[in-house]
Amino acid sequence: MKRAVRLDLDRCIKAGECYYNHPRHFAMDEDGSPRILVRFVESDADLKEVEEAIEVCPAQAIALDD
Repeated sequence: MKRAVRLDLDRCIKAGECYYNHPRHFAMDEDGSPRILVRFVESDADLKEVEEAIEVCPAQAIALDD
């Protein structure tokens, strides 16, 4: 299982839920925008973390490719 994490910065409202709650997978850039630290999900633990980030994102700006 190798799935790519996508982040739609056009949808992002910079709430920070992804990088505050999942700092191993996301970080904040200088302008407050999130960036992806782990581009590909390869383990069940990583999948769980990214799915939680998707769930808490208020703008629904995070997704996983199949």
